[in-house]
Amino acid sequence: MIGSKKLSYRAYVLVSLVIVLMMLAAGCKAATPEAPPVEEPTAVPEEPIAAPEVSEHQAPMLAELVAAGELPPLDERLPENPLVTVPYDSVGQYGGTMYTASWWNESGNVQLYFAVDAPIKWKADLTGYEPALVESYEWSDDGMTFTMHMREGLRWSDGELYTTEDWRFYWEDMALNEDYRVNNVPGYMRNADGTPIDLIFPDDYTVVWQASDRPLYLDPTYMAQGFWEFAASMMKPAHYLKDFHPIYTADATYEGLEAVDKWEETPGHPCLFAWCLESVSDDATRYIFVRNPYFWRVDTEGNQLPYIDSLEVDIVSDEQVRILNCSQGSYTAGFRICGGPNELPFLREQAESGGYTLLSNWMNAAGAWPGYLINQYYVEGGENYPDDTPERAAEIRALLRDKNFRQALSIGFDRERIIDVAWGGIGVAQGMTLSPQSPHFASPEGQEVLARWAAAYAEFDPDTANTMLDEIGFVDEDGDGFRDLNGEPFTLIIDFTNWGGSLQVQADACAETGNEWETNLGVQVECLNLDGQEIEGTRVNEGWYMLKGGHISELDIWTYPDWLFPIVNRYYMPLEGRYYALGGEECTLVEGQPYSCGVMPEPGSPAEQLQALYRKGLNTATVEERHKVVWEAVEVFIEEGPFVIAVSGDQLMPVLIDNDLRNVMDFG
Repeated sequence: MIGSKKLSYRAYVLVSLVIVLMMLAAGCKAATPEAPPVEEPTAVPEEPIAAPEVSEHQAPMLAELVAAGELPPLDERLPENPLVTVPYDSVGQYGGTMYTASWWNESGNVQLYFAVDAPIKWKADLTGYEPALVESYEWSDDGMTFTMHMREGLRWSDGELYTTEDWRFYWEDMALNEDYRVNNVPGYMRNADGTPIDLIFPDDYTVVWQASDRPLYLDPTYMAQGFWEFAASMMKPAHYLKDFHPIYTADATYEGLEAVDKWEETPGHPCLFAWCLESVSDDATRYIFVRNPYFWRVDTEGNQLPYIDSLEVDIVSDEQVRILNCSQGSYTAGFRICGGPNELPFLREQAESGGYTLLSNWMNAAGAWPGYLINQYYVEGGENYPDDTPERAAEIRALLRDKNFRQALSIGFDRERIIDVAWGGIGVAQGMTLSPQSPHFASPEGQEVLARWAAAYAEFDPDTANTMLDEIGFVDEDGDGFRDLNGEPFTLIIDFTNWGGSLQVQADACAETGNEWETNLGVQVECLNLDGQEIEGTRVNEGWYMLKGGHISELDIWTYPDWLFPIVNRYYMPLEGRYYALGGEECTLVEGQPYSCGVMPEPGSPAEQLQALYRKGLNTATVEERHKVVWEAVEVFIEEGPFVIAVSGDQLMPVLIDNDLRNVMDFG
């Protein structure tokens, strides 16, 4: 499912930060006993470091290929100016395999181990961004022109040069191609009027983004998400994909192009990462990645990265099996796969026999987790409700949109009791926020905003909650002990999955919260386990769910703004978000699908306010002023929310590494 990082390095960022850390800290000693100790760099200094003179500083497996005449020398494989990466502990040694696992082969869960390189990346101190895959970039004075200068001589993993032809191919032959609707033009590459911006290619190594009616201050930050944006839609090797593209190959089809246009599923697909996919098992439960001989990063001694030779990722959907594997030392590193905070005591007990170190200072980077998204435009179609009609859906929608109902739910359960019962006291009772380590809240004023947000509707007060529910007419009319909606029995259904990496955490949270809402408030609750079911994503995107286990995350919300702003059909305002994403009134309805264009936000509604603030952020030039836009959005969440109800904050998460692994931060 659905993440960057934080100022103090104490957040376990589920998406972006984890990706950055895995890239910077992953390559270390292999899990196999015979492998020599290997280490991986983790941090990049703010000031660029001149690349040392290139020599045969490469992995033995590559040196053998060079000696055999099967691979060019290292100085012919690196760009003219490779990116220098400073090791976290020390310069490492080459060799070995890293073993790990994921619970799913979709949504970045496999890719997060290696697919982290993008044109732009976070600075090591997380105060902003800096060049990575590109050598430099700059904006025009008005912000409407953004220019990227690529690293000359940088190559794909198969040795072909990476040039503007790859960007042109992505843009003209895929994104703008009306016949190929797989890679659509993303919203951040559109003008304010909805039309695509222009991409201009003045030479082989310069890409110019040109907008016509808005500045592009924020657009490049999307690329810092690695596999979520750049790798997912922009990393297109033209020389490889042209063989499957109907424009260039007579017998090619767009269906065939789509089949191979998935680097994460297609062995041999050229990539730009440290490791590229070599093989996938027939049942898609094991992915093997091998080092990229043309990788464009070196350490401070000129050694080409990465240090480790290969990655093996097993897909293990059963959480209990993964936890057992973690406890037995089956993985070289375990990020997001070893359960929730309730597993920490068990994993500590097994650490010595398992031969691993438990990094117990890693925290979940969501402001709070788990929690519940509350759908703000519920519609019929979910097929889980006996009276699933437009009329009944309108009644349910009105209830979910009533902030008094949402606030009553939020103060109607005892977070501290649930934290004690479900997670052994690990966590803090609070409301839902972004990561507390976010730079948006680093200043004293930002800290004050964050504190009010975390405290909003988080104090257990069942008496007030019941009064609020009574006052909105949500009462028990038939005397069965549960409140009825407009005279008819009502069940509040909570969808849940392993969102955040632990099905058990989500299941425990739903069971405990549901029990309290039934006992304290008389609101009947059903927990609906949709883990692994395809309908789960559809229910969210189409507005068919009532509540769903989830959270909001991110350190810099502008890198993934839909956590906070309804601009796509996800999270707590999916249909208002779809309306924004599809251009509003410019969208053409699909016959028989009344919500195919989403729903226009009502004047003055929270959705309209948040979308207006997002547009304001797009036109804001400085980081400091964009922080203030985030604070304005938080005020909407406080005054009109909650839209996401949190159970716990400050969750410690199990992260473990093999005892021989090096260059891994012990906090994050």
